Amino acid sequence: MIIGIDMGASAVKLAALEDGKLALTHYEPGRGGDIAALCERLGLDLSRARAVGLAGLSAANTSLGAPGPEPVRVTEPEAIGRGAVLLTGRDDVIVASVGTGTAFVHAKEGVFTHLCGTGVGAGTLTGLAQRVLGISDMRRFDALAMSGNTNRVDLTIGDFVEMHGQLAADLTSSNLARLNPDATDADWAAGLCTLVYQVIGTMSLIALQGCGAKAVVITGAVAETAPSRANFKRFVDGYGIDYLIPGHSAFATAIGAALAAGEAG
Repeated sequence: MIIGIDMGASAVKLAALEDGKLALTHYEPGRGGDIAALCERLGLDLSRARAVGLAGLSAANTSLGAPGPEPVRVTEPEAIGRGAVLLTGRDDVIVASVGTGTAFVHAKEGVFTHLCGTGVGAGTLTGLAQRVLGISDMRRFDALAMSGNTNRVDLTIGDFVEMHGQLAADLTSSNLARLNPDATDADWAAGLCTLVYQVIGTMSLIALQGCGAKAVVITGAVAETAPSRANFKRFVDGYGIDYLIPGHSAFATAIGAALAAGEAG
């Protein structure tokens, strides 16, 4: 068994692989924590692990404090890239790792290159949901967003007659700029999701075009939510480029850390 742990800014993600297959995943809100105690609670015997990989913001200062293999510190680009490649079976991809912010990695032929990052990510969406709508339950926020209409809060290309016909009329021209007094909370939730996911999607597209990559992979805890899937589908429809959201996206970096540690060991 090999174990990978992604110690992010707002959560710890753990993945255990057995014979190359995903055996267990666990999401633990909060930063840092007692990893040995977490593994014990999950029934994972660190002393029997072949390798343990640590990635993420807090990984450098973490000690397992338990019998077992010395943990391997894995760089975030490598962990992000390896995990995305395993989950999709694709190579030469741009990985948008959507955490509190978003990191962009080019994964190609076993080389994992950090391209850039943005402070716009899941943390941004959480902050906007709380500040604008007073909603802290993100499941409730996601459901609300899916019932809203972004055309009531966003301006689109179709609002500008002189540009109509050159670009699709329903493309966003200005996020949250309609200033419609009749827009509902659901409309605003949908607009906030569009704002965040369009930033990530557009940066991914620019990175892909710059590297000549073949597809974009979206990973992170919010990747598989309904608003995420709906917004990235717009990029697929609009640009004809694959935006892939694999199962277990939340654990991609932890999976990549496990793979790297197993190879190192």
